[in-house]
Amino acid sequence: MEKNLVVQSNALVLAAYTMTTKEKQLLLSCISRIDSRPDAPNITKQTKFTVTVEEVAKIFYNDSTKKNAFRDLEQASNRLFDREVLVALEDNKTLRTRFVSGILYDPNGDQITITFAEDVLPYLTQLKANFTKYKLMEVSELSSIHSIRLYELIVCWVGQYQYTKAMDLDDFRYVMGIKGKYKQFGQLRERVIETAIDEVNESTNYKITVEYHKKSRGKGYEGLTLKFHRKTLDKLTSEDGTLSQATIQSIVDNVQFMNDYNNHPSLSYDGRMHTDAFKREMINIIQREPESFNKSKKGLESYLPKAKQGS
Repeated sequence: MEKNLVVQSNALVLAAYTMTTKEKQLLLSCISRIDSRPDAPNITKQTKFTVTVEEVAKIFYNDSTKKNAFRDLEQASNRLFDREVLVALEDNKTLRTRFVSGILYDPNGDQITITFAEDVLPYLTQLKANFTKYKLMEVSELSSIHSIRLYELIVCWVGQYQYTKAMDLDDFRYVMGIKGKYKQFGQLRERVIETAIDEVNESTNYKITVEYHKKSRGKGYEGLTLKFHRKTLDKLTSEDGTLSQATIQSIVDNVQFMNDYNNHPSLSYDGRMHTDAFKREMINIIQREPESFNKSKKGLESYLPKAKQGS
């Protein structure tokens, strides 16, 4: 199961819901069982997905906490049944549904079987575009629900060619599933924002920095800006720890880089035929797929000006 992909429609990633860490781990484990490809076998409201407690414990627990897995997942399965999710639709409409329509906890078999709600299935199956995917193991060391939610949002935004995200604090609370909670900025910052950022930075393949926006009038804060990049790109960051767009531009302008990667599999036909399109597309490809640039032992660094390579 650790090799399985978690694939969800972007609309579901951006939806509003409240959930504990254990519920989220159970839900993701079951989602990772779904073949979400457009040509995959049809999944209906009768299709059931089973995970064993041992499988979930192997991913999300360590030796000292495994003894709690049976108790935790029984409680999580009971709570998950009651969780609802609000999905934003076109024309300012909102879909209110549940994640699951049925849960069977079998203590004798040490396993949990989930049936997904019919209305949520289109956001998990036969996805052609506008979806977020990551390996289940990528969130295995995140102990906070806020960390997992933030990680999913980062992967979603990067998939949409966004590497910085500004929002007001109420919008942030909404997408993090804490609307109406942590009304004091100090609590929000300490218990949610900083905790989630620290965990993601420490335990995943992404690096996040944050800036807070003060209110134009009066005291306090009204918003934040998140900046994020894959850790593979750490050597291309500025002094403030954020990814340097000027540095990326210098790489895509490098003639040797163009020669080495003019047939990169993620390039469009236009990107392979025209220099301007190549550079435009490569700025995004570098940030989304830095691991794919492996023709030099130094990776992308080798295409920087000599002064920057030595810095």
